[in-house]
Amino acid sequence: MTSLTRAAVLALAPSLLTGATAASAHAETAAPVTTGACAKAALGYEAHALPPIASGVVLVTVTNKGNTSCTIDRFPTVTFAGLDGSARPVPPVQSGPHRLGAKGRLYAALRTDDRSGAARYVPSLTVTANPGHPGGRFTAAEIGAPVTGIAVYDPITTLWKGTVDEAVAALPKNP
Repeated sequence: MTSLTRAAVLALAPSLLTGATAASAHAETAAPVTTGACAKAALGYEAHALPPIASGVVLVTVTNKGNTSCTIDRFPTVTFAGLDGSARPVPPVQSGPHRLGAKGRLYAALRTDDRSGAARYVPSLTVTANPGHPGGRFTAAEIGAPVTGIAVYDPITTLWKGTVDEAVAALPKNP
């Protein structure tokens, strides 16, 4: 799906979503609400390699810095400097809206290298929760990757999850 199509899906999100409870920034209830796509300035990003660093797993976090709920894509778009394409979502799903509560935080686990082929090394990766926004760029040093760079071969990402544990558990084991 193209970025334009994914952005269009996010723009239509208000008619597709349900409300969130005050107790949980990411939980959904049956009450319909009108929620628009998150503004670029409302989103903050973090990315950190998880130990052991050789595992090629990066924890990605998106935070809604705003005071109102908004929608993001159901999985992060992760691209790698100098390489075509992006990490593919697991399970394989189409782009679609996901509600992010006011001041809410969601997590995704990213495996940059499955060790099944010859990895290429890149100096940085970029994460966005809305393919129409530039997102956050992180260098290998910023995420805690080795000096040689971020190893990339057949990268995958989980859908956004409510906790770190859920995100890591959703990442399939290496073959």
